[in-house]
This record gives sequence, structure tokens and C-alpha cells, in this order.
Amino acid sequence: MKKLLSLLLSVALVFGLAACSSSNSGTSTDEPTTTEDTASEVTRVAILLPHIGDQSYMDVTANAANVLKERLGDAIEVNVIEMGDDEADWEPANMQAAEEGYDIIVSGNWQYEAAMLAVAAQYPDIKYLNFDYSDAAANSLDNVYGITYASNQIGYFAGLVAAVKSQSGIIGGVVGQNNAGMNQFMAGYIQGAADVNPDIQVIITYVGSYTDPATAKEQAQGMINEGADVIWGCAGGSGNGVFEAVSENPGVWAIGVDTDQWVSMSAKPELQATILTSAEKRCDVAIADAVEKIINGTAPFGTQEVLGYAENAVGLSENDYYKANMTEDELAIVNSFAEKVATGETVVVDELTEPGVFEQYYNQYGKK
Repeated sequence: MKKLLSLLLSVALVFGLAACSSSNSGTSTDEPTTTEDTASEVTRVAILLPHIGDQSYMDVTANAANVLKERLGDAIEVNVIEMGDDEADWEPANMQAAEEGYDIIVSGNWQYEAAMLAVAAQYPDIKYLNFDYSDAAANSLDNVYGITYASNQIGYFAGLVAAVKSQSGIIGGVVGQNNAGMNQFMAGYIQGAADVNPDIQVIITYVGSYTDPATAKEQAQGMINEGADVIWGCAGGSGNGVFEAVSENPGVWAIGVDTDQWVSMSAKPELQATILTSAEKRCDVAIADAVEKIINGTAPFGTQEVLGYAENAVGLSENDYYKANMTEDELAIVNSFAEKVATGETVVVDELTEPGVFEQYYNQYGKK
């Protein structure tokens, strides 16, 4: 009998504790947040890229992870995922990221946006950021926010510096691929150079790849042989070949692209010394800004935005090396033309909205 009474008292105690626990859970606003609650508030972000390590476009994009961590600290978890360069792997990589429960997935660009968008359509509860969209209509899904950059303005600023610094009146552009997106850069490049020097002559070649510095070096050397003394390497990782060619030809300058390549090439001082400035596409800052909009609920999903000089999304690397190797007069000329873009007095031509404008400019200013 005593054993039975003891057992009944134990059961009553258990139910009493359970009831007490149930009545207290989630009702007090004074209790500290648990570790589990804190973990649930962390926003998980994946940045999907084919590869990193190009010291240019891919690396400045991947650097968005660092910018976000600096801004948001422990409130965010950001992982950069390398999908590989095989197109067949891109959609499975996006699918895996979606299955792993990321809150925000960042990817896109004309090369691999189709893979991201195909998966985004299947996961409407996940928020997607296309960090450099190409096809506006395809990026109009309700869970996709697309941004891109005024690449024509990027080219314009590179052209200003090239024409101001050139002594021969001949400049070059080594380009990753021959398509409308890349010719958007080049049309702006020629316009900027021609605004400074109406007699400028331009040589443009296409590598056919963003990972072939050997071919880029050959093309840059060919331009130098034809008298070019400033060459813009607008070719991702291939552009490193431009720096190599320029390093072997005293009196010739290179211009970098996407990020401040004078900084990114610091491990190779002989190449770093060739880079007068870089025409920047500031993907890292733009991605961080966009992700913050998504987190705070102000991102305009289903729409796309073009970010330019006015939004500080594009511009020149105005580091100490650039300033030390430009005269005051040269800096003043560049700044005066750049200011006209900022105010809207100068409208930079755009191959994407004016198809054929690149060919028009190149026919007029291409070296004969």
C-alpha cells in the first residue's frame, strides 16, 4: 500500500512540474533568450559562384560575405559555395543550397542565372538575389530581386583615364568575350576616351574566355607592338595576362577591372606596379546593401535595379598609387568628365539599350 501511495505521489509530481513548465513557457517577456532562440534568428545566406580566386570579378563578388559579416556580425551566417565551371553542375548546386535551408541565396549573372531561376521557381519561400542580372523578364519572380551595374559607365571611366594617360594616342582593350554585355563596357570605354581625345585610336580584342591569361598576354603584346601604351584588361582572370605583358614593356600602363586590382595583385609586385587604376564594379557592397534590404523587408522582389555612379556602385580605384602616378592636371581632367556623368550632363551610350552603338564607335575610333 505504501509503495502504491509513493508511486501515485511521484506521478502527480511529474504532471505538476509539466503543467508548471507549460504554463510558464513563452509567456514572460523578462526571461533571457535561449541559445536555441538566438540560433533561430540568424539569417543564413549562400553565395553561389562557379569559382573564386580570379583576383577580379569572382573575388569581389565573394567578398560580399566579408562585408555582410562586418555589418551584421553574429546575426548572419554567410557561406560562399563554388559550383565549378561545368554548366551541368550549376542547377544541382542551386538545388542543394535550397535543400540545405538557406534563407537567402545569392547568385545569377548572365552565365548562370538560368540555373538559379529554375530552382527559385520551385522554392517560393526562399529569397533570391541575382547579383548581376541579364534577362529582366526572367528575373521577375516574386521571390527574386535583381540588381545589375551600369557597365557602360564603368567603361567610360576606364576610357577617360586611358586617353588622359596615353602618350601615343593609341589605347587597347582586352575583353573576355564578344557579346552585348561585354561590348556595353567597350562602347563606354571608347566614348570616354574620345571625349578626352577626339583623335584617339582604339584596339579591341576578345580572349574568348575569362580564365585564359596566356591568350590575353599575347593579345596585349600585339597591341603594344602597334603602339598602344594603355591597355584595359576587361576579362576577369584572363586580364592577369595583360598585366604580364605590360610588365615586360616599360612606359605602358594597364587598367584593372571589377575590383581594385592594385590591391588584389599585391602578392605579385611586378604586376601590381603596372596597374594605374581599376574601373570598379562594386558587387560586394551592392550585394551587402541588397541582402540588408531583404532582411529588413524593403527589397522590391519581382523587380530589377541598375546601379551606377550615382549609387557608388561603379567608379575608379582612386588609391594612393593612382594619385601618385597622375599629375594634378590629369586628375582634374578625369574628375571633370566624371562629374558630368554624375550630374547627367553626359549620358553614356549603352549597347544593351542601343544595339549597334559599340560597332558605330569602333568603326569610327578603331585603329586602322
